[in-house]
Amino acid sequence: MAIATTVTVTPPPPRPVRHFASWVAESAPRGGSVLNVGGGCNASGDFPRVRRRAACLVAVDPSARVLGNSDADERYQLTLEDFSVEHADRFDVAFAVFVMEHVSDPVAFTEAAARVLKPGGVFMAITLNQWHYFGLTTWATSRLGLDEWVLRRVRDPRQVDEYHFHTEYRINSIRSISRHLEHAGFSDVEFRMWDLPRMYEPYLPERLTGLATVWSHAAYRLRRPNLMGHLTFKAVLGN
Repeated sequence: MAIATTVTVTPPPPRPVRHFASWVAESAPRGGSVLNVGGGCNASGDFPRVRRRAACLVAVDPSARVLGNSDADERYQLTLEDFSVEHADRFDVAFAVFVMEHVSDPVAFTEAAARVLKPGGVFMAITLNQWHYFGLTTWATSRLGLDEWVLRRVRDPRQVDEYHFHTEYRINSIRSISRHLEHAGFSDVEFRMWDLPRMYEPYLPERLTGLATVWSHAAYRLRRPNLMGHLTFKAVLGN
């Protein structure tokens, strides 16, 4: 049976990660078990509402920075794929903050996400939309091996060294995410699409920053999900 997919265009959240974390907290049963995929050291911020909701919060990340995640009850320096082998059917909710754009093997990743969840469990993520101009540009520069070169010319090289990981953009659209989630055994998925110019302006040449606002106004006027810069989703695993 095909995965049931719902797509809505929503207003841009003033604080995107915190807004997403609230959705995660609302989706987690009180006293449940929650997995932070790509937890690192929570570079995008802490998740106090998730922390209060969960009886057990676990962080997994291949980077050693996960060992410094003070929010988590347990920390594992592993990929989700490796972690899932010994932790099947353990979590009520798994969530990923700006991780999907770095996934090189979508099949293995989504299968691992399904494996760690209990039946009826939820996988959620916030990421970039591949079909937005920012996503398309990043996808192209990554394929050409120019992403590091470009980033060092638009951002502080020290920030690039500290926070940047190679991007893949292999599972960053409504279609590709839905397809891989369906293959992994998820029964339905809800997408919430939005655009927030200030998220992309720091990466644009100064003379082009105004185009981010023009694009955003046009995308909302047309109500076209694929024109939005970001997507969040909530997928439910089949029983």
